[in-house]
Amino acid sequence: MEKKYFVNVKHVDNRLKVFLNGENVWDSGIVHGDPAMNEHIEITEQLQRNREHTSELIFEGFNDDLTLNGEHSDAVNPWHFHYRVIERSFDEHGTFIEETDLLEPYDQKHLSKPNIRAMDNTYQIVAGENGFKVINNTLTQQFAV
Repeated sequence: MEKKYFVNVKHVDNRLKVFLNGENVWDSGIVHGDPAMNEHIEITEQLQRNREHTSELIFEGFNDDLTLNGEHSDAVNPWHFHYRVIERSFDEHGTFIEETDLLEPYDQKHLSKPNIRAMDNTYQIVAGENGFKVINNTLTQQFAV
């Protein structure tokens, strides 16, 4: 049985960057309007390269100072980040068998001050007998006051 690992990004408003072991593996760029997405970023190779050590998966979400009209403002802005980290299993013929979440899907939408890092989530991942697993996480969010 073969297993592949993905980050599945479902929503981004304003900007999301994904890092694995210090390497930038995905950057949404600046996105407004909270569009639905279905981006799959494969991270199998990076996890395998670091198999003997703990891997660190980081999600950094940023909130800019642009309103929906494209004007700059010091007012609070909405941000929304929705992602999953998934494992897909395939049989010896490459036929898809199942998909499981490595961690609880993250789906948070809040207001915060502009020009800040709105979300900074870190997950430590290790290789186990039956694939990779998350052993620790730190979730940080900035809200409006």
